Amino acid sequence: MTVIKSMEHFITHLHTWHKTIKIRDRAQSAKLRKEAYDALHAGEFPDELWDRFLLLDARFDFLMGDVELCEEKLKQLNPEELNDYQSFFYYSFLSIVKYSRKEYFAAIEVLEKAEQHMHAVDDEEEHAGLHYNKAMQFYYLDINALSSFHLEKAIALYKKYPQYELKVANCKSLQGLNQMDQREFDKAETNLLQALSIAKKLGQEDMVVACGFNIGLMYHKQNADDKGVPYLLQAVTHSDHPLYIQALFTLTRSLYILGKTEQAAAYFRTGMRVCEERDNLEYRWQFAILWAKYMEQETMDYIYDSAITYFKENGLYYLMRHYSQDYSQYLWEAQKIEKFHYYHKLALSNDFQ
Repeated sequence: MTVIKSMEHFITHLHTWHKTIKIRDRAQSAKLRKEAYDALHAGEFPDELWDRFLLLDARFDFLMGDVELCEEKLKQLNPEELNDYQSFFYYSFLSIVKYSRKEYFAAIEVLEKAEQHMHAVDDEEEHAGLHYNKAMQFYYLDINALSSFHLEKAIALYKKYPQYELKVANCKSLQGLNQMDQREFDKAETNLLQALSIAKKLGQEDMVVACGFNIGLMYHKQNADDKGVPYLLQAVTHSDHPLYIQALFTLTRSLYILGKTEQAAAYFRTGMRVCEERDNLEYRWQFAILWAKYMEQETMDYIYDSAITYFKENGLYYLMRHYSQDYSQYLWEAQKIEKFHYYHKLALSNDFQ
C-alpha cells in the first residue's frame, strides 16, 4: 500500500485517482481512494486538501452509481469558500449530477460557472471536457448550433494530443448527430464514419456499436433505411450495450418501412420484452406506436393519445413534440380537425423540461 506523507505526494496521488475515475477503473479507483482517506486521517494536511479529497470522493461515488451520495457530499462544500481550482471541479462534477437527471438547462448553468474558473486549471483535457459536456447539454435541448460550436472547441483541443484520439471520435460522433438534426447529411456521414473508423482501429467495441447505431439512424432520416439496416443489425447483437433498446427500436422501424413485416415483428416482440424486463416505459410506448402505425391502425387513436400523454406528464417533451407532429399529420389526412389542432399545437410547443 502506498504511504503518503508529503503534501506534494498527496496532490500527485489525487491526480492519479482522478485519472482512474475518468477511465472508469472502479477497482483501482477504490484502492486509491482508500489510500488517500487513510493518509488524511493518519497525517496533518491543510483543509484545502480535505476539500479536494471530498470533491473527488463525490465524483467517485458517481462512478460507483450512487448519484445521491455524490450530491450529498458536494452539498457539504460551500462553493464561495473554494479557490478557483476547486470551484472548477465543484461545478463540473455538479453538472454531471444535473445531466444524469436530464436537467439540461441546470447543467448548462452550472457549466457556465465552471467555465468562469477554468483559468485556474492548466490541463487542456479538462478544458476540452467542459466544452464537450456543454455540447452534450445543448444537443439534448435541440440547440444544435451551440452544441456544434462547443464541439469544434473541444476537437481543436483534443487533436493536440494523440492519446485523446478516442475523445476526438466521441466529439465527431456527436457532431454528426448535430448535423443530422440540421439535415446536413453529407457532413454527418463524414463525421460518423470517421468516428467509426477510429473506434474500430482502437478496438473500442462500445464506441463501434454507438457509431453503428448513429449511422443507421442517419440513413433512416434520409429515407435510406436499406443502407442503415446492416449497421443496426450489427448493433443489436450487443444486448448489454446502453443503446441496445434504441437500436432495437430503430431497426424495427426501418424494417417496417422497408416492408419486411415478418422480420420487423420479431424484433418488435424482442423490444417489448426487453422494455418490460428493464422497466423502460419510454421505449415501450414507442414500440407500441410502431405496432399501431404499421400493423393495427385501428388502435392508433388510443395508442398515440396514451403515449403522448405519458411523454408530456413525464417531461419527455422532445418525444411529445415528435409524436404529436407524426400524429397530427395522420389526423389531418383523416380529417379529424378538432384533434388535429390540439396535437399540432403540442408539436410546436416550446417546452424543453
